[in-house]
Amino acid sequence: MPQSHSLARNDMANILVPVHAGQDTQWVNRYLLKLHQQERFRVHLLSVQPHYPGTVGLFFSQQEISDFHREDGEKALAPMRRLLDSSGISYNAHCVVGDTVEEITKFARELYCPQIVIGRSKRNRLLDSIMGSLTQRVKALMSSTSESSCQVV
Repeated sequence: MPQSHSLARNDMANILVPVHAGQDTQWVNRYLLKLHQQERFRVHLLSVQPHYPGTVGLFFSQQEISDFHREDGEKALAPMRRLLDSSGISYNAHCVVGDTVEEITKFARELYCPQIVIGRSKRNRLLDSIMGSLTQRVKALMSSTSESSCQVV
């Protein structure tokens, strides 16, 4: 669960870093290190796990499904955790289940993030041009509401 609004507003900016498969974690780490030299901030790593199809519930208990989501989320977060630990950048890690773009924008708003740092995808560029990259989709949803002034990089 995300932190409450009162915890999110403090003297340190919150930077949201969604973690996804095929992400260039080295680029994200270099970006955060450069930014870290200029200002204080706290990183919020976010792993969004997709809902399993309803038929999965026929074979696994709700607890087992929750365990699968948690394990997958922790596995996805591990590389960025290692990089941030070695860089000395403070962070919180979050795992949620839902639609990736919606959860990213929800977290950014709840944590009053001035920036969302999305690592470049190593996916097929053709697929990104057809479906839109994660960055493009988050920018579009963030800009659709006037309440947020959040930079997506």
